[in-house]
Amino acid sequence: LHDEVEMSCVLNARPKLSRAPQLHLLPEWGMHAPDKFCRKLRVSPAVFDKLVERISPHAIFYNNSNNPQLPVPIQLAIFFNGVGHYGNAATTQDLAE
Repeated sequence: LHDEVEMSCVLNARPKLSRAPQLHLLPEWGMHAPDKFCRKLRVSPAVFDKLVERISPHAIFYNNSNNPQLPVPIQLAIFFNGVGHYGNAATTQDLAE
């Protein structure tokens, strides 16, 4: 087996595909495709907006560092996406996107 591995080679190396989180599409999906928004974050656009409004003033989202935090809606979207797509819960459509 070792010899087989040593002798094999890749004929056409493929560049690594970039992974885009599609966060920039969420506002558009919230207005024009709420089904996609819900599928991505597992919450409706109205509920998401209300949560952002409620949590934005909290001190945890602000610091005096030279490295600013991401905006609150982005942080919340990253959290919801991670929680909603844990492990093998991702759909084939999510994987294709």
